[in-house]
Amino acid sequence: MFKFPKLTKLERSWVLYDVANSAFVLTVITVLFPILYKIVYEDSGLDNFATKGTVYLKFLTAGIAFTVAILSPIVGAWVNFKDNKSKLFKLFLFLGIIGGFGLAIPGLSWITLLVIFALSSIGFNLTNVVYDAFLVDVTTPEKMDEISAFGFGMGYIGSMIPFFIGIIPFGLVSLGKISEEYSVYAISFAFFISVLWWFLYSLPILKNVKQKYVAEGEGTLGDSLARLGRTFKEIKNYKNVFIFMIAYLLYIDVVNTVIRLATNIGGDLNVGDITLLGVVVLVQLIAFPCAILFGRMTKKFGPKKMIFYGITMYFITILVVFNITVGREWLMWVVALLIGTAQGGIQAVSRSFFARIIPAERANDFFGFFSVFGRFGGIISPFLIGMFQVSMDGMWGNNGINNAVLLLTIPLGLGAIIFAFVKDEKSELIGE
Repeated sequence: MFKFPKLTKLERSWVLYDVANSAFVLTVITVLFPILYKIVYEDSGLDNFATKGTVYLKFLTAGIAFTVAILSPIVGAWVNFKDNKSKLFKLFLFLGIIGGFGLAIPGLSWITLLVIFALSSIGFNLTNVVYDAFLVDVTTPEKMDEISAFGFGMGYIGSMIPFFIGIIPFGLVSLGKISEEYSVYAISFAFFISVLWWFLYSLPILKNVKQKYVAEGEGTLGDSLARLGRTFKEIKNYKNVFIFMIAYLLYIDVVNTVIRLATNIGGDLNVGDITLLGVVVLVQLIAFPCAILFGRMTKKFGPKKMIFYGITMYFITILVVFNITVGREWLMWVVALLIGTAQGGIQAVSRSFFARIIPAERANDFFGFFSVFGRFGGIISPFLIGMFQVSMDGMWGNNGINNAVLLLTIPLGLGAIIFAFVKDEKSELIGE
């Protein structure tokens, strides 16, 4: 029977932050920022957007991911000390929110737009590093899987509310009810609504959630870097954690890549914008109950079996994407169904599984490294697929991307094999 878990005040406050930040992901990052950037770029009198403009955005996206990957373990070490977790959470949160409101200002140049987007995205991602580490402070090990999955699920459905409210003016522009010259203002309205939602639903975690595990020391950056160095040397000696992190890097790389490339493939095959938007919405709607159900099924079957289920769903998704060709655009809806059933669940249970196997007193340090692997996941595969597609399009024509996507079965398979050796138990230092 499907039902919501009973939450304590701390658990509810933590879950609501997933509701808060998911609005920014859906409205700004996933749907409207690429559209706004293209409009502003072309309005600047520049041409060759397809060959230059998009390249700048791709390089910026890679730069953001790399920056966050480098900073995440430092943040993870720094938040160990007294009061640092709340302070850094607030710092990164307000960087993201102020940047988000900045994106809503009409009339920005395309370069300014990219700079503000970078700052806001870095703040958003680093806030999530601290947010993930807060999981050990708000619930018990027995409830981590369910609470983590519930957070993802509520984030999916919660993000739809500001998205549908904010996108109304832009929808009217797309339908020709409002002149296209107001497109930027319509997008600005959507950005403002999503960022305001992000701020308001962040208030419970700011007010109620406090740091439970505190490291000894003054909490200076020097202390944090020294602790980071020790953790880096020690982490390979936590054999179970180390094996999981390698497996996670491989399979989450595929999860992130499929999420990003599914709609891109649809665009390459001339699937209409309305259909692609519908696919994004369908993923969100399906992911809401499935993420929650995923967490409840984890209690019955265990986290390892459910993560293997998620990996299996992505194997099937890859095969479906391989078969998307002109005339088979309807398969995009199948991709949405498959991704929706596993996307939130595999991310949520991976997060809570990691929290279960690490020493609680080292959670902040370890989540910093966990975030590094998560941020790099989704960078390697798109690069390989892009290079493969460019080199093979002449041989296979329009089917180049379809064949290239089969490369994803390699890291996914290796991740599954390595994950099979991970134990569902606390990791101990080798030799202890």
